[in-house]
Amino acid sequence: AQPGYPPAQPAGAYGAQPGYPPAAGYPPQPAGAYGAQPGYRPAGAAYPGAPAPGAYPGAYPGAPAPGAYPGAPGAYPGAAPGAAPGAYPGAAPVGAYPSAGYPPVPVAGVVPGMATVVVLFNASSYTPFHPAASYPVAVNPAHDAEKLHHAMKGIGTDEAELIRVLCRRNPGEIHAIKQAYMAQYGKDLMKRVESETSGNFRLVLEGVLTEPDRFHAIHMHNAMKGVGTNEDELIELLTGKSNPELALMERAFEHEHKKSMKHALSSELSGDLKHLLIGLATPREEGRPVSIDAARADAEKLYRAGEGKLGTDEKAFVEIFTTRSYAHLAETFKVYETIHKHHTMIHAIEGEFSGDLEKALRAVAVFVRSPGEFYADQLMHAMKGAGTNDHKLIRIIIAQRHNIECIKTAFAAKYGKSLWSWVNGETSGDYKK
Repeated sequence: AQPGYPPAQPAGAYGAQPGYPPAAGYPPQPAGAYGAQPGYRPAGAAYPGAPAPGAYPGAYPGAPAPGAYPGAPGAYPGAAPGAAPGAYPGAAPVGAYPSAGYPPVPVAGVVPGMATVVVLFNASSYTPFHPAASYPVAVNPAHDAEKLHHAMKGIGTDEAELIRVLCRRNPGEIHAIKQAYMAQYGKDLMKRVESETSGNFRLVLEGVLTEPDRFHAIHMHNAMKGVGTNEDELIELLTGKSNPELALMERAFEHEHKKSMKHALSSELSGDLKHLLIGLATPREEGRPVSIDAARADAEKLYRAGEGKLGTDEKAFVEIFTTRSYAHLAETFKVYETIHKHHTMIHAIEGEFSGDLEKALRAVAVFVRSPGEFYADQLMHAMKGAGTNDHKLIRIIIAQRHNIECIKTAFAAKYGKSLWSWVNGETSGDYKK
């Protein structure tokens, strides 16, 4: 058992909630709730080529049709000829996981034609999560629903078939299968699976059957409910989230708990850690080119706030780490290594901070260096030492399953052993499979 970690969820923990979420979607947010972000459309505005709001059952207000995110073919430069609309260059073909249809991530490089040299965040193959309705559906939901029905009817359960079907589908396909199962058999698939499984295996399937935004919101709540707060879990869940991801998490959290994530964080935390985590839960600058001059100025500011003075100005670190874009932070940390003491931002953080504030700042710095490395570290922490933190292991693998390839690559590079071999040695039975 982990100190402050919420107990295992009972059957139905992720089950359908009254009124959640079909067609009506989440309640509308007040105007300006998240602030205008450079490069993002105003709340409620449709993406290019998307159908009118409400055109698809279960869609969020203004959400595009499955497969229509982000829009017309060729909407992003660099897509291979004949690639699926909006597909990331080199993405797996439709039907493979992760499915095509993710927007591309920026690639490191110099943007020509700018007065100041700019560098874009190198996130490799890492992508944020999206609403379930925006993922393409490349399977026959009715056929999958029938397979699941036969796997659970009668005496005994065919766990291998549950794994084959549910663990190889993206969130959009899972959503369609759940609807098909209800239409064909008049039963809620989540409740049916919960009645046929148990333990960690059930927790995995519950997670797979839960919409990505609601999954994150559930775990944000779990980290704060009851006696004590799981700061490690909050740091893991909030680090690296894009503005659209935060907006989705906020709406899901407010729908479930009738209060904002930031209000909940404020009531559970204190001091500089509270300000940092609330800042990580708040939209930041995104979408604009990064000026090396501005990055150098911030690198100097961080030096003067930490290693360059007696004592530490925590507020300066919190401000820069929570308001600047991740692309800007990446360039700032690169510049930091070239000035004064010539070592990394991570080294500076470890020398200037301690406790949960150090963990949170370090998490941001590692994510900026490599999102895959950040999640590889989190998974290692879940498995190393005596016992395995199964809740953390399940949470990360479910939440980041669309990024599992870049995480596997980073894990092997850093720890000299495959992620598969570690998970294989720390789990057993159907849960392992």
